[in-house]
Amino acid sequence: MSTSTAILLAGAMIALGLFFGLRGLMASAPEPTPTIAPAPPPTQATPAPAVVDLETSRRHVANALAYHRATLRQGCYLPQVAGQQTPPTLEFEFNFTFDAGGRQVTRGLVEKGRKYPPEITACMLAKLPALRIPQPGQVVTATIPLSFP
Repeated sequence: MSTSTAILLAGAMIALGLFFGLRGLMASAPEPTPTIAPAPPPTQATPAPAVVDLETSRRHVANALAYHRATLRQGCYLPQVAGQQTPPTLEFEFNFTFDAGGRQVTRGLVEKGRKYPPEITACMLAKLPALRIPQPGQVVTATIPLSFP
């Protein structure tokens, strides 16, 4: 028998010995006795969450967007329409989703009507910071129109 075959057989025998030896130890271990957890002490009933007034949350979102309107107009709209005799009216819709704590989770921007220069849309999304509203207590969504001039 070659040396490599002898080493392989010795390793296999050691592995089998360990397997059956450890298996025997596991079989002789006592079974844990089942325990019954004590019932939790009675607690006061938690109050039902307040009903969220979605219209109030929508007004908060509209006010937060209105706060940033002048910055968006000055930084995004006016530079793109500079030099035009009659600046066009551009209409947008912002779609917001807020978590229960009032933090903005998602935001989308839809161009209404004609095709706008993509720089205006990209600028508005870049310049508008994440909005916050008072805690609504649940996830809320709002679609708010915004137009220029």
